[in-house]
Amino acid sequence: MARQIFSFQGMLPVLTAGFLAVGLTGATAETIDWKTVGGWDISFYPSSEGCQAFALFEEDTAFFIGFDNTGDILALDVTLLDARWSSIEDGKEYSVTLNFGNETPWTLEMDGVKTDDYPGLNIMIDAGSDEADLFIKEFQRETRMEWSFGGNRLGRYTLRGSRRAFDEVITCQRSYFEALQSQSDPFAKSGSGKKDPFAD
Repeated sequence: MARQIFSFQGMLPVLTAGFLAVGLTGATAETIDWKTVGGWDISFYPSSEGCQAFALFEEDTAFFIGFDNTGDILALDVTLLDARWSSIEDGKEYSVTLNFGNETPWTLEMDGVKTDDYPGLNIMIDAGSDEADLFIKEFQRETRMEWSFGGNRLGRYTLRGSRRAFDEVITCQRSYFEALQSQSDPFAKSGSGKKDPFAD
């Protein structure tokens, strides 16, 4: 059962022009800017049908956290990219340790990815799971996160503004779902008297 943070019942009735412009299908690769909050850029990504928060940390390490709606279930999508990690192999699994402040460390089995020629790590977590709920709570509550692999520190990054940033990710995603729900069926034939409009 999904916890409340991932419950999208009673979604906000906000229909953005951007969602309608892409036809709500992810047909275009261009992102739609939603809001900038405390150093975090929140955007809608048509390729994942999800809203994500983005931050660029020192030494050009890029971090994304948000949602992916392209699978059978809504997923929490977490991605860390860095041009210096050229040895990462696309599709290979890496066991990575993540510390949110002084919380119990996470061991994440992450996939190697190449995004716009930037190597990095990605994990998808069922957004309705207790694991995702706890991950988000720690992300929003703590002021820093530290990533490591094989005993080597990948980086220590600030989480200043993370609470408000992820709140905006949720608001953005709710708006997208509301826009989806508002679409009518273009194949519906009201008043035609036929159950199958393609029937002779």
